[in-house]
Amino acid sequence: MTLTGWTTGIVATVALAVSVSASARDVSLEYEGLTLSGRYAPGPPGAPVVLMVHGTLAHADMEIMSAFRDVFAEEGWGALAVSLSLGDSQRTGMYPCDAPHRHRSADAGPEAAAWLGWLKAQGEGPVVLLGHSRGALQMAEFAAGGSLPGVDAMVLVAPPLAKPGSTAAAYERRYGTSLATQLEKARARAESGAPGDLIDVPGFLHCEEARVSAESFLSYYGEHAPADLAGLILRSPVPVLVIAGSEDEISPGLPRAIRASANPLVEVREIDGADHFFRDLYAYDVVEQVQAFVAGLPSAESAPP
Repeated sequence: MTLTGWTTGIVATVALAVSVSASARDVSLEYEGLTLSGRYAPGPPGAPVVLMVHGTLAHADMEIMSAFRDVFAEEGWGALAVSLSLGDSQRTGMYPCDAPHRHRSADAGPEAAAWLGWLKAQGEGPVVLLGHSRGALQMAEFAAGGSLPGVDAMVLVAPPLAKPGSTAAAYERRYGTSLATQLEKARARAESGAPGDLIDVPGFLHCEEARVSAESFLSYYGEHAPADLAGLILRSPVPVLVIAGSEDEISPGLPRAIRASANPLVEVREIDGADHFFRDLYAYDVVEQVQAFVAGLPSAESAPP
C-alpha cells in the first residue's frame, strides 16, 4: 500500500470502532529467552497499525498507552502497545524502583524490532512506530542505527530533549551529587570484570537510593547513552513527527530545539494546553496529528529514487 493510500477506507462506522476497541487482547512473543508482552487491537484489513513504546519503567497498559490505543481503534487504525521487558518475562505494571535494575537502555530497540517482525507475521502494515517520553528517545536512538524494517514513519511524543550535558546537570539537581562520580564508580566495577554486579547509587532514572548493575547505569548515563535528540532524529531513515505539549514541564523547549535542526523529513507539532501525558481529550489531538502527518507523506511512487 502506498503512503497516500493509508487513509483509504480507514473511516469506520461507530459499531466497527467499538468492536475493534473491544477486541484488544493480550499477546506475547518469545525473545532472547524472555517472553515479551503487549496489548494488541488489530484494525480493519489494510489499515495502518501503530507500534507503541512507553516511557521510563512503564508498561503497555499505562493510561497514555491505553488512551492512544482506544482512540486509534475508534479511527479505524490498529495499535499494538508493548511492555519493554526490562529483563523480566511477561512484565506487567510499573517496574518497581526497589527491584534490582539490570536492564539496558539500548535493549528497547531490538525488542521493538522483534515486535515489528511479529506484526509482519500477522500480515499488518503499513506501520507507524510511536514512542512516548523515554520510549521516544529510545526509538530515535534505534532509528538512528540506519534501519527501521517495515516502518514507514516514526512519531515521537514528548521525548526528553537530551541535549549534551543536560543529563549531568539534571542528575545533580535531582540527587545532589555529581553524575561523574557515580559513572566513575560504575566504570570501575565494569572494568574489573563484573559489569553485572549491583552498585548502590543515590538515584537512577526517577528512583531514589537504587540498586543497579554497573552495566545498566552506564547504558542510561554513560558515553554511549542517547544524549542528543535532535542529532538522533537527523539520522532517521524514515519521516519523523515530533509532538509536544505546550504545558510539558518534563520536556520544555522541545519544539524550538527540534525546529532548529531544519530537517525536511521532520515535522514538529505542539498541542496547546497538553502536558507530558496528553490526558483526556488531548489523546484525540495526538491521534489527529498523527493521521494528518501520515496523510501528507508522499506516496511510494512519487518518492525520489
